[in-house]
Amino acid sequence: MTGPASSTARVVELPATAAAAGVARRELAATPGLAGELGYRALLLASELIAVFVEEPRPGELLRLTISVTPERVRIDVAGEEPDASTSALLHSHEPPSLGGYGLQIVDRMADAWGTHRNGAAHMWFELLR
Repeated sequence: MTGPASSTARVVELPATAAAAGVARRELAATPGLAGELGYRALLLASELIAVFVEEPRPGELLRLTISVTPERVRIDVAGEEPDASTSALLHSHEPPSLGGYGLQIVDRMADAWGTHRNGAAHMWFELLR
């Protein structure tokens, strides 16, 4: 019987505030297998997904960051309370970045795959091929 591909997966709880992106970047920077261009893209795209969840800070609530690294890909999943704006609205926003625009457009252009789903919480994820 063949086992699953070797992988590193971690789950990190983040405050649902502006501090979340900085904490996530430190966690990602310390993740084995994330370096160079791949690491830079993972940091940027994770920050953009987190920004969707903390557009309206929710002190006392948590986000869950799941970091999965396999020989084939890196997958980052951010889960939390449903964002105020819909994915479609965010994807087609023309607002300046400081007002919540462009984030998902960056994810859409730079990720090899991305999406959303609900599993108790709202999830936004992306994958980068290695």
